[in-house]
Amino acid sequence: MAQFIIVVIATVLVKLLWDVYKEQMQKKTNSRPSSKGGEVIDLSNAWIDLDDMQYSRREHLLPGRELAIYHLLLEVLPGESYVVLPRVRLADVVIVSPEARNRIEHTNRIKERSLDLLVCAAQDLKPIAAINFETEIEGKKKQLADRFTHKALEAAGLPSLDLRPGSPPSESELIAMLHKLGLQF
Repeated sequence: MAQFIIVVIATVLVKLLWDVYKEQMQKKTNSRPSSKGGEVIDLSNAWIDLDDMQYSRREHLLPGRELAIYHLLLEVLPGESYVVLPRVRLADVVIVSPEARNRIEHTNRIKERSLDLLVCAAQDLKPIAAINFETEIEGKKKQLADRFTHKALEAAGLPSLDLRPGSPPSESELIAMLHKLGLQF
């Protein structure tokens, strides 16, 4: 019986030492820099080599037709009252109620979306209206995403407007649309 107890204790000690050894080796492996000598950081469980960043700058924030609508908005809206911001994340404009069921799911959904243009009050950058661009080729997935964005904006009490960059409104049509959204100028 004593021999059996000694074998069990020895097995437990060997297993404990093996686990400590594996943990130390894992720490040593995770703290090593890359083979190129660059610092390595962990972003969302994916290793990134900071010496080999695969990014480049976009040539334009808004493509030509969308930029034309942006400039039209700047011409129409008085600069002392309103400011137009391009490419704003929906999560920067709309928040999820702390008491909401499935709060994390709702938060993740708004993090994935963005508004093409956001009209804000110039004085305090209070969101006034959202403007999204419709594409000529709309797939089912895009339609569902747009529908979700519209419903989220509606629930938050932020009016929205859809414009087609391929056939932009005239200045007078845009003014009428903005007045309909509640903008006063």
